[in-house]
Formats: sequence, structure tokens, C-alpha cells
Amino acid sequence: MARFCAMSNPPESVDRLAWFAGDQDALDLYQRLAYVAHAWDDLIDQDKAVNVNKLMANLLLYLPQNPCYRRFEVEIRTLMIPSIVSYQAANLMEKSGDAHKLEVAHYLRYAVMQVGVFLMGVTNGIDRAAELLADAATVMVPERLDDFLKEHTKC
Repeated sequence: MARFCAMSNPPESVDRLAWFAGDQDALDLYQRLAYVAHAWDDLIDQDKAVNVNKLMANLLLYLPQNPCYRRFEVEIRTLMIPSIVSYQAANLMEKSGDAHKLEVAHYLRYAVMQVGVFLMGVTNGIDRAAELLADAATVMVPERLDDFLKEHTKC
């Protein structure tokens, strides 16, 4: 199976493989899901071009054949329901003009990261995953709330 790197400019000091206790399939799954989430966002926002062929290959070929996905498919699909609902709600909330809803929308946009958190937990155990997440969360959620609010606040 082809390996995947979702970020074009990843911070050099971040060992993403350690997030998943050296499980390359878990890392590959996480990176592909991150790519799909970013592509979906770009399609909705219409702010960046999306390679639809690459998106479809990830959705229809690479994700379903990933051994980690197959092992935890039921759990991942269960986590994807609130992730999808949260992302769609966030898009509605961004249009509301309500400051509090806009703040919450920033949080909801990243609900899919819970799949990564789940994978960290099952590969490392809960206590170690919590330690890893304390550092990984800022990489997983690269957009600062202030930047998000500036981008979405109507002048």
C-alpha cells in the first residue's frame, strides 16, 4: 500500500509515528483522514483547488484497505458520525454572525481529530496517549482561534 503524507510543510521536530506507538498503518490512516478532511473543507469553502482524483482514491481505495482501518472500522465509522455532524454544524454556525457560535464552530471543525485521538489511545494506552496528545493537539489543530475569528468576522 502506498504511504501518505498529508502535510506539505510538517514541523521537522514532530514525530507523528510516535503518536501511534510506531504503528505505520495507524499513522497512514490518520494522515489520509486529515487529507480528506482538508479537501472536504477546501471544496466547501471553495478557497483552494482539490485534486478530486486523489480524494477519491483515498476514500475508495487507500482508506478501506488500510489494516488499521479494517481492525477498527466499526469504531472509526462511529466516530465519523459526530465528526461529520460537527463539521456541517460548524459551517452553518460560521454564517450566523453570532460571536459565540463562531468560537464554537472553530472547535467543531476539528472534531475529526477524535479519530486520531482514538488511534493514539488504542496504540499507546490511555495514559501515554494523554501525554502525547498534550503536545500533538497543537499540530493536529494548527489554526489558532484568533486567526479563525479574524478570517470569519465580518467587518
